[in-house]
Amino acid sequence: MRYAKIISSGMYVPQKIMSNSEFEKLTMFTIDPYFSDVIGINHRHVSEDWETPTYMAAEAAKKALQRVGMSPEEIDLIIVGTDTPESVSPPDAPRVQYLIGAHKAEPLAFNVNASCANGALMLDIAARYIAMGDYKNVLVIGTYAMTKFLSWKYSWEALFSDGAGALLLTASDEPGFIGSVARADGSWWQNWGIYMGAGTMNLQGFERGLHKLDLRAAYPATVNEEGWPMLINKLLEKYGILKDEIGMIFFTQVRKKTIEKVMEILELPKEKAHMIMHKYGYTGSACVYMAYDDAFDEGKLKDLKGKFVIFLTSGVGFQQVAAAFRM
Repeated sequence: MRYAKIISSGMYVPQKIMSNSEFEKLTMFTIDPYFSDVIGINHRHVSEDWETPTYMAAEAAKKALQRVGMSPEEIDLIIVGTDTPESVSPPDAPRVQYLIGAHKAEPLAFNVNASCANGALMLDIAARYIAMGDYKNVLVIGTYAMTKFLSWKYSWEALFSDGAGALLLTASDEPGFIGSVARADGSWWQNWGIYMGAGTMNLQGFERGLHKLDLRAAYPATVNEEGWPMLINKLLEKYGILKDEIGMIFFTQVRKKTIEKVMEILELPKEKAHMIMHKYGYTGSACVYMAYDDAFDEGKLKDLKGKFVIFLTSGVGFQQVAAAFRM
């Protein structure tokens, strides 16, 4: 049986930084100490005009390839996940393919959009392609440029940051990808998003600000506080994984206190939930790959041989996906 193993990671983060105090001066809102203490964010990375979603994605992918000395020509499939695409059409992935120098090999390249749930979903898709024997080496890349869609006049916009993260998967005879669980509830569809689309691409749509991120109704904390433990337990039961076999959980990096609460509910040490909000802010589709890359750089993954790593991502719409890998 063929499994998908994670063999490398990479990230790209814009150099421009906006501190919480700078955000407060710009918007005239006081966000601290709440944002630093509860959300876990004290600054954000803001992409310049030239730091487009495909540029950031390509840079993260290049680093993942360089880490293991793999040529772009060895890549069979590229999947890009984002809800801040460079364009509505064409998709980002073929341009990323070209930017990393994989165009001669002509791998399949496509986008997915499950908003910020993209991270775990792309791993599931990539692993299934590998298991079927169609592809050997697959790049999954989350890229996020949400600051380009902000009005910079609301306090909640302090959450968002830009960046990209990439994971490189390859076929293996040993696990590897174990499986995933997921759920969705479209009754939350109108709460939060960028609502410019085929039905609103007109002057009225722009006048209403539909081309900018719109928080219409906040999600209650229970969406993740209840949903994440439920999915973790469902994943463990489905695949016969014991709690003490979990080496690390990479949650959507959206709120520090929620992650700590979920680890308490699961009766797991919070050290097993690597967090990066204090370093990079909230980077949506990119955040769990960036967290994995950061944990690797900190040496937290080297002693996890035989343990399980779980990616658990949530996105507006809404959907939640949990995927498990044996290291």
